[in-house]
Amino acid sequence: LVAERSGAADVHSVHFDVDETRIGEGIGEEPPRILPEDVERGALAIQRLVHVAERYEVDSLRAVATSAVRDAGNRNEFCRRVLELSGCKLEVLSGLDEAHFIGAGLQTDPNLQELPSFTLLDMGGGSLECIHFLEGRATLARSLNLGAVRLASRFITDRKEPLSAASDKAIQSHVRGVFEDAAIAAGSATSPIAVLTGGTAAILAASHSEYAPDQGLSRDHLVAFHLKIANAHFDERTRDHGIPESRADIFPAATSALCAALEYLGCERVRFSRRNLRFGVADALLRDLESTP
Repeated sequence: LVAERSGAADVHSVHFDVDETRIGEGIGEEPPRILPEDVERGALAIQRLVHVAERYEVDSLRAVATSAVRDAGNRNEFCRRVLELSGCKLEVLSGLDEAHFIGAGLQTDPNLQELPSFTLLDMGGGSLECIHFLEGRATLARSLNLGAVRLASRFITDRKEPLSAASDKAIQSHVRGVFEDAAIAAGSATSPIAVLTGGTAAILAASHSEYAPDQGLSRDHLVAFHLKIANAHFDERTRDHGIPESRADIFPAATSALCAALEYLGCERVRFSRRNLRFGVADALLRDLESTP
């Protein structure tokens, strides 16, 4: 994300680019690690994105890593390779810092300014961030090991086949258990509305032409869509439901986990936002620049 300040407080996207490398496939192993081929692919992706940012002559650059790198036993090796290829020091965020930046990014979304109380769920590859907002203030923030790649690696044998009822049930039971272990109470949502961010949320929003930003979708609507995806083969997910090939294998695990989380927390409607971690980091960088004489 290349960003600048727009107006008094808004963060404006000048340019956005993404490289779908998925480096978290080895996180489900014991011990968790980034696979050798993923170390190289991930570092090369960062090198390319740093070159993109440099073309915009940015005043400040920050590269952060989240769950997959945080949990990897060979994370230092990955960070060294990133530094070798891009000259960029990779900052590995703690779960709490990751949740903080996601929450800060969400608060820059002009479409959510009239929504002071909600629960944020950010679904990534390695983790799911859950933040309760009450009257604009974060009252709870947890980073949970419930990312889509992590869940698919653990609970799904053949990701190109329909998701079995047993796997679906196992994922949802696991989600509830992780929430309980994190001391997040059932029914603890600060409002009936959840805001979803991350790659899964972006695909869900794009898949529903009837979605209105100020109205959202009902949880029942999302559950029905999950069942369609879960009962489809890989090719059907991409051809009939518009799920990108880069995500189609893990998408049923992602929607299963989100449906379970929404039910557990007591959220009845969902809205979507693209303002997550990247915007929180950008907002912090811009604040630092603005405070420098």
